Amino acid sequence: MGFTPAQVGAMSLWEFMACMDGFGRANGWTMNPGGKAMSVDRMRELGIEGF
Repeated sequence: MGFTPAQVGAMSLWEFMACMDGFGRANGWTMNPGGKAMSVDRMRELGIEGF
């Protein structure tokens, strides 16, 4: 996107996500809604706790 690390560090999360959304739209990114949710067993294999 062309930001320096200092510029990214000075942004709020909202500002960064808005920039990323605009950058993606300008460059033809599309959403892929066909993905599947990760199973609880797979999350446990990866060390994710709390399920």
